[in-house]
Amino acid sequence: MNNNNIFEEIKRLNFEDFLWIVFIFLSIMNIYGDYNEKEFLKTNRKSFKDSANSIFELTIIVTFLIYIYFFVRNYNALEKATEEQKNLYAIKLLGSSLLIAGVLCLLYFQRKQRDFVGSPAI
Repeated sequence: MNNNNIFEEIKRLNFEDFLWIVFIFLSIMNIYGDYNEKEFLKTNRKSFKDSANSIFELTIIVTFLIYIYFFVRNYNALEKATEEQKNLYAIKLLGSSLLIAGVLCLLYFQRKQRDFVGSPAI
């Protein structure tokens, strides 16, 4: 691996570190959404339910964008893989596509079923 490739790999890993921080933030947002759900159950104030639903929808959309990034990254890795590695990388790409499909299903559910209590399982 030459110095340019090493620099690019480090740059990619630094970006992915940022994505993990975003995931932590999304988790905190979901905890806050759950708090709003509890307040809704205690008070029956619709504003708490609306806030929770907005938070959950936002976290799903951001998660979708992150999973798109990983799908593209895994696709590029598959394209560069040796013949011996292709099957394994194809499985990794399939996993990424299943995550995207799952997030799209969660987003559809979140938009259609506004009275479900609890955060989406992202």
